[in-house]
Amino acid sequence: MNKIAIFFFFLILFLGACKNQKQSAREPIDHQKTKIDTQSISNNIHLNQIEEKYIKKMIEQDSLNQYYNQGQGFWFHYIQKNDTATYKPVESDRVVLTYEIRDLSDNIIYSFDEIGEKTYIVDKENIFRGFREAVKLLKEGEEALFLLPSNAAYGYHGDEKRIGHNIPLKLHLKIKKIIKYKK
Repeated sequence: MNKIAIFFFFLILFLGACKNQKQSAREPIDHQKTKIDTQSISNNIHLNQIEEKYIKKMIEQDSLNQYYNQGQGFWFHYIQKNDTATYKPVESDRVVLTYEIRDLSDNIIYSFDEIGEKTYIVDKENIFRGFREAVKLLKEGEEALFLLPSNAAYGYHGDEKRIGHNIPLKLHLKIKKIIKYKK
């Protein structure tokens, strides 16, 4: 009998202790941005302004093409437009495409032949932001040239192969086929 009373005593004590525990989120230790963070942000803003100015100057000098800016932080012009198609790829669609990457001086970094034909699953693959957004702007049979500042391309890290730190790029993209995702 004595053991049962001790068991219930500890059980009540344990349950009471659990109820008094208040769960709350831990606050971060450091609320302030460091000098390095502030300097890095300032450098990135300055770099973006320089790249944007350079790209806009390139666009002004290209009187043969009409460029579009869809608010994604980059510009493009159509090489081949498909006015009969209406569908643009959305998340999970499969897109058969080819592309080429150049620097802004038109030096080929990755050629169409080297990359070959690819099947890309929209918004499901780890590839740079400018590419992901560019694919969603084109319809089947369309081809365009995208001028990407480094923050829409490979950014600070580059691709760790041929594209260095903070390199703006030209992306020449051809959409061959769009296969709609079936749920």
